Amino acid sequence: MNDLIQPAQIPAEILKDKRGFSLYFVAVVALAAIGVLAVLGGLLLAWADRTVPGEIWTFAGLAVGGLVALVGSDKGGA
Repeated sequence: MNDLIQPAQIPAEILKDKRGFSLYFVAVVALAAIGVLAVLGGLLLAWADRTVPGEIWTFAGLAVGGLVALVGSDKGGA
């Protein structure tokens, strides 16, 4: 049996090329950072007694949705 740790939800096309994995990693980190910064920005605006636009939550939701699409399983099921 292979003692190396096998990656869990990374598509096979990404694993074929090392540059592909680097781009995949950058995309995952960027989407996570966008989601966190959007939420923190909304909280900061609320703390400063400013009106929090609804677009902030939409933007954070889209970033988290993209992150789930990249990291989530594509094996189906329900």
